[in-house]
Amino acid sequence: MSAVTGTFGTAAGNGAGGSTPHPDAFHARLLEQALQPLLDGERRVVLDLGEPHAETVSFFSGFRVRLGIASLIPALAGLDAEEDEARLRRYLETLLPDRLAGGAQVVLAWDLLNYLQPRVITALMARLGELLPRGALVHGFVAYGIKTLPVKPRVLVLRPDGWLATMPERDTATRPAPRYTTGELQRLMPAFRVDRAILLRDGMQEYLFRR
Repeated sequence: MSAVTGTFGTAAGNGAGGSTPHPDAFHARLLEQALQPLLDGERRVVLDLGEPHAETVSFFSGFRVRLGIASLIPALAGLDAEEDEARLRRYLETLLPDRLAGGAQVVLAWDLLNYLQPRVITALMARLGELLPRGALVHGFVAYGIKTLPVKPRVLVLRPDGWLATMPERDTATRPAPRYTTGELQRLMPAFRVDRAILLRDGMQEYLFRR
């Protein structure tokens, strides 16, 4: 695929000048940081833990990238707190085989961590720790300043200008937010360290975790 050089938010008619025409779109600065090498023309291996969405696939199609899509959210969000650790490990090896996730330099976790039991977070991040090279980044959003979340994770897609858009959901039911702190997250993922965190206006904390 051909390389494209630029910065987020500079595509003509798509949020240039720091504004965005879509009320449900926002600029994720740490996601931009993680993907900046792509914008500079470098090749990257990206792993999307969510479902395949045409907008996100289209965004990456103009770059030198190998994109893997794991579709993990429904499988992991349904696991309970009593899941056996050995079984969890085997399950994650099945869901994240080396041929799909091995060597990924950027992982897109979206809202997934908010919907996982603590031991499932540990198992997931341990598996990623086995697969990712040193310096790899895991990007995600964690509820911090809000008490409730949608009963299902938001569907976030990358627009052509690099802004994230939230797709509308019919189900308006909510559930309590786990509100993991930075310290709790760090304890749950010893193979990673918190690289940067930014509190967003909607109460979500945007994170970059570095391998």
